[in-house]
Amino acid sequence: MDNTINSGLKHFTNLSGDYGAKALAPVKEHFPELAEYIMGNAYGDIFQRTTIGSDWKEIAVISSLITMGQFEQLGVHYVMALSVGMTVDQIKGILLHLVPCIGAPRVITAFNVLLATLEEIQ
Repeated sequence: MDNTINSGLKHFTNLSGDYGAKALAPVKEHFPELAEYIMGNAYGDIFQRTTIGSDWKEIAVISSLITMGQFEQLGVHYVMALSVGMTVDQIKGILLHLVPCIGAPRVITAFNVLLATLEEIQ
């Protein structure tokens, strides 16, 4: 299991860089079992599978987080989407595509997270 956790942490770090490390730090400090679970299962396994490309993985995660109203992790996945080659315009396209399905209020909140994330990483 330690190999999967280490592999997952490396994958997470490669995709999210300092932004991800900053977001993960409180979880690692105060709830290390959760951090190990996420790194081992999500990033050590699911995110490393090759059935779909990395951009599609981020489209799925971004869409799901917005649909559920879970905006706190959205910035990390915006950074990951950019790191796998997606553009800001493509991310905005995802947001626009979600409006008829989930409504403008959630998409506006997601867009505000995108703006804040871009400001922080630039």
